[in-house]
Amino acid sequence: MHISYHFAVPLIQFQHPEAERLNKQLKTLILHMESQGDRFRDSVQRDTQGGPLFESNFDLFYRPEKPLRELAGYCHECLTRTIFHLSDYSQEEFKQLEWEYDAWFHVTRKGGYQGLHNHNNASWSGIYCIDTGGEVPDRPDSGRVRFHDPRVNANYYADPGMERLKPPVHYGGFDLTHKAGQLSIFPSYLLHEIFPFVGEGTRIIVAFNSWVKVRGQAGRR
Repeated sequence: MHISYHFAVPLIQFQHPEAERLNKQLKTLILHMESQGDRFRDSVQRDTQGGPLFESNFDLFYRPEKPLRELAGYCHECLTRTIFHLSDYSQEEFKQLEWEYDAWFHVTRKGGYQGLHNHNNASWSGIYCIDTGGEVPDRPDSGRVRFHDPRVNANYYADPGMERLKPPVHYGGFDLTHKAGQLSIFPSYLLHEIFPFVGEGTRIIVAFNSWVKVRGQAGRR
């Protein structure tokens, strides 16, 4: 028997080696930016967002502050490693690619959430966790990210012949529980949502979208 696999969706995770140091600096900076209100708040109010959730404007990876420059460099390194590993570019071809970014932070307090959405203006997206906001023992889904299976017909007929398939051929959603210092990278087309955060702390993440061009070609920015 020969089995070939098709239609896979990658979710790639990295753990920052000095997360405690960097996250402390990022948290101080981001909470200071949040405290200045509309100066750093994105002007678009998205109907998928609810509760006490602050979304910054989208220039985070182009700001001069040292902790943000370090995070931008780390995310870029991880993303380029991911794309090179998953693609068939030669080294010389890969050197001709350039990346552009939108990046922003979310500060979420008790009751904040984000409904189902994707990022249809980019090819790759990522989420870096600075602070989980603390665990809630009786609500393990607090602040959790759910990624939805993009194969819209996969669960039309569920019976014992399908319902216990193992990865990578299983179907259904995947739940991501954040860890401080964890970077998760995924294709931007993937629908996802953030369950309501019900902890007593502050959930802080940085997210980014990226699109790629060949050097010398016009980009979006």
